[in-house]
Amino acid sequence: EPETDCGECDRSKCPPGEDCPGAEAMDSCGCCLVCERSLGQRCDFYPSSGVQYGPCGNYMRCTERTDISLSNEATCQCVQQNEVCGTDNVTYKTLCHLLVETKRHANLTVKQQQPCLTKPVIKTAPQSSKRHLGGILVLDCEVMGFPVPSITWELYRANGVSINLPNDDSDVAVQIRGGPEPHMVTGWVQIMKISRDNIGTYVCNAKNSEGHVKATASITYFGAENEL
Repeated sequence: EPETDCGECDRSKCPPGEDCPGAEAMDSCGCCLVCERSLGQRCDFYPSSGVQYGPCGNYMRCTERTDISLSNEATCQCVQQNEVCGTDNVTYKTLCHLLVETKRHANLTVKQQQPCLTKPVIKTAPQSSKRHLGGILVLDCEVMGFPVPSITWELYRANGVSINLPNDDSDVAVQIRGGPEPHMVTGWVQIMKISRDNIGTYVCNAKNSEGHVKATASITYFGAENEL
């Protein structure tokens, strides 16, 4: 917690008044009228050492920086660190980030205390490839959305047969994990041994409550065209 031993208030030592871009407030010692500090601006974490910057605005607190060693710097950070959805259907990192935007859009308010609902968007799609029989191949598919989408894989063989993966082919493995970014999920198909049974069109399907999207990759092997 910041120190609050401010001593006796002497308003003759208060800084001269200034034209504040935002609201005014009493400083951290409750003595001088100063401009409120905005998100990310320097603030007085140790007011006993002298008021230099001023208090943070609404919904923010003065927080010591931990990314700089042996530093006494502090900045205004939002008390609530969860994402919020604005009435403009934009997801903001925090409520304070949304409030910054209200300076340009006065009618902007909070729509919900969570990210905005968005249908899946494929950020990285699996890539088509030609390999040698017996070779190894990894396909990846990164998808973002909220709620976080689910990923499933399918294989459409050249003979028209469709297969949900994973199946009983021990040479084909499927893995799904969250990340690497918020509201993102990543799926992989690893083919340990390219064969005539596991070539074809691989489909990455991503789905959540807001929609469905898919991406495809065609996998074949060298010499396949000579077998037609």
